[in-house]
Amino acid sequence: MKTTRKKLPGVGVAIRTFRQNAGLSQDELAGRMDLSTPYISMLESGKRYPSIEMLIRVALALGVRPGAMLDYIAERYIPDDTNGGK
Repeated sequence: MKTTRKKLPGVGVAIRTFRQNAGLSQDELAGRMDLSTPYISMLESGKRYPSIEMLIRVALALGVRPGAMLDYIAERYIPDDTNGGK
């Protein structure tokens, strides 16, 4: 039985946001990680989805805590409950 995974476009948005905040181009990030620039582009555009290991590698290459990147992604999908659920 095949299970389907829900794709989260926020992953690519997070990678792009953190890369831009680090002042790096896609080419520079790819060079830091020994990956191709098109692969970084596919991650950012949502055409490819990274494994958790790759997401950790990306975060570390950008100089951020992997947890900070995961928090950023999660915040895009967790409803804001600041009004007590009303």
